Amino acid sequence: MQDQSEADLEARRRSLALEGAFMMLIDGLAMRGTISADEAEDMLRILAKSSDLSAARALTSMRMVERVKLLRGGDGAVTPGA
Repeated sequence: MQDQSEADLEARRRSLALEGAFMMLIDGLAMRGTISADEAEDMLRILAKSSDLSAARALTSMRMVERVKLLRGGDGAVTPGA
């Protein structure tokens, strides 16, 4: 039983790390204009659907992407850095 709980804990830590890395990547790509704000929002929505905790973590990224969209005149499809 001990081995299983340790493996579960390790898997949870790794999944949280991956989720965090994906959110950082999505934020960065959207801010640089490599991907559109709309694309970033779509990806963040997928991550947010996995759990309530993921949704809470994705909220900050969603706000950042919304601000990026506002800075681009409300156009979520524009990719100025692409």
